[in-house]
Amino acid sequence: MPIIYYIYVGSIAIAFISSLISFRLDYPFHLKLFSILLGLTFVVEFFVTFIEKKFHYKNNYWIYNAFTLVEFWVYAYWYYSITTIKNLKKVMLFFLFAFPVFWFITVFFVFGFNVWNSYVIIVGSFFSIVFVASYYYQLISSPSLTVLRLQPEFWIATGMLIFYLGALPYFGMLNFLMKNHMSVAVTLLTVLITLDIFMYLLFSYGFLCQIINTKKSS
Repeated sequence: MPIIYYIYVGSIAIAFISSLISFRLDYPFHLKLFSILLGLTFVVEFFVTFIEKKFHYKNNYWIYNAFTLVEFWVYAYWYYSITTIKNLKKVMLFFLFAFPVFWFITVFFVFGFNVWNSYVIIVGSFFSIVFVASYYYQLISSPSLTVLRLQPEFWIATGMLIFYLGALPYFGMLNFLMKNHMSVAVTLLTVLITLDIFMYLLFSYGFLCQIINTKKSS
C-alpha cells in the first residue's frame, strides 16, 4: 500500500485527537458530533487498512457503502445545526429525510451492497458543496461581524469545500477512467488523497484555532 495512504490515515487520527478538545472545553454539540464522526472515520480507515494488509481482503466496498450513509447524513445534520436561514434549513432537512431513502434504493436495488456505489458518493459530494456554499452565504449575509480565524466551523467548511470540489468530478468520471484510462485514475487518486489529507489538517486547525490564536495574542 502506498505510503501516502498511511499519511492519510494519520491525518485522520490527528484530526480526531485534536477534536477531542471539544469535550474538554465544552464546545457546542455539533462540534462534539463532528468529533465522533472523525473517530468513526479513523476506525473505518484503520480497519480497512488492517484487513487488507493482514488478510489480503480486497473487497471493502460494503464498509464504505455503510459508512457513506452515516458520513453524509451527519454532514447534513451538522450544517442544519449551524444554519439560521429558514430556506436553507428546509433544503438540509429534505436531504436528511431523502438521502437515506436514496442510499437504500441505490445500495440494495441498483449496485448491491458489495459493489462501489458511485451514485451515493456523487450526490453526497454535490450536496456537501451546496451546504458549504450555504454556510458561506450565511456568513456574508450576517449583519454581525465574525472573526473567521476563531471559528471552527469556518475551517471545517473550508476543508470540506477544498476536498469535495476535487472529489465530485473525480468520482463522477471514475467508472469511465477505470475502464479506459486506469493510469490516469490512479494518478488522480493520489491527488485526491492529498486533498483529503489537507482537509483533515484543516479540521485539526479548526478545533484548535481558538487556543492557537489565544496564545498568539497573549
